Amino acid sequence: MIHRTAIIGDPPEHRDHRWSMPGHPPEIADTATIEAFCTVDAGIEEPTRIGERSWLLKHTHVGHDAQIGEDCELAPGTVVGGHAILEDKVRCGINVSVLPFKRIGRGARVGAGAVVTKDVPPGETWAGNPARRLTRSWSGTVATDLEELGWDEFAKALRGGAYR
Repeated sequence: MIHRTAIIGDPPEHRDHRWSMPGHPPEIADTATIEAFCTVDAGIEEPTRIGERSWLLKHTHVGHDAQIGEDCELAPGTVVGGHAILEDKVRCGINVSVLPFKRIGRGARVGAGAVVTKDVPPGETWAGNPARRLTRSWSGTVATDLEELGWDEFAKALRGGAYR
């Protein structure tokens, strides 16, 4: 569902973009929801993407070439800069700002008002300006964490003492 007031595929906001170049139209999954007054820019190098079952709440902006994974929730006022990547199951609070070229890992949470200036590892909770790590989110069961993180990230978590 895309609200009638959302603006999808406007030219990229980038100083090197030429208005005569149309850009790559965004690719939005059929199951994604984009609420009122959201903007999703066209891509410069590749399409801007919004994944399955992701939800952009009112007044959210997704910049050119950004990639939003599956099952993400972006609260009102979230701004995602160009070329940023939000992996699957990311949650962003009200008025989060994700700077260009930053990556937020699978299952991570970003608190309201945070400014993401560094990559956020999978499953962590970050907040503040600039955003910093608050905690590692663990389900409490090895099987669930393994499924959520995959073998490589799960092995790093074990080495880091997550299950002491």
